[in-house]
Amino acid sequence: MDILRNLPVQQPAALSELISIQPGRVVSMALSRSEHCQMTLLAFGDGESISEERYFGDTVYYVLEGDMPLRLEGHEVCLGAGDCLAVPAQTTHAIGGNGPFKLLQITIQSN
Repeated sequence: MDILRNLPVQQPAALSELISIQPGRVVSMALSRSEHCQMTLLAFGDGESISEERYFGDTVYYVLEGDMPLRLEGHEVCLGAGDCLAVPAQTTHAIGGNGPFKLLQITIQSN
């Protein structure tokens, strides 16, 4: 496989089990090697966050475990396990800051 990486190929596995939450850290694992589509698993320790960012493309957040606060254009929403939300390209937003959680982030390059 040229584009996908760090994913099971012999037997299925739970996506949330591929990454572990570590106290005091944000852990990331790249799942793709493409300049047009970035897929990343992230695990946030209790209270950890990523400050405001803007991405090159449209981004989908899919929460695997826990609750993920997302601050977007002056308001905050909380996504729970199984929830997803899309954030348009070049939109400033921040995630995290409460309890531990895991998520899949997919960013697709905009034209």
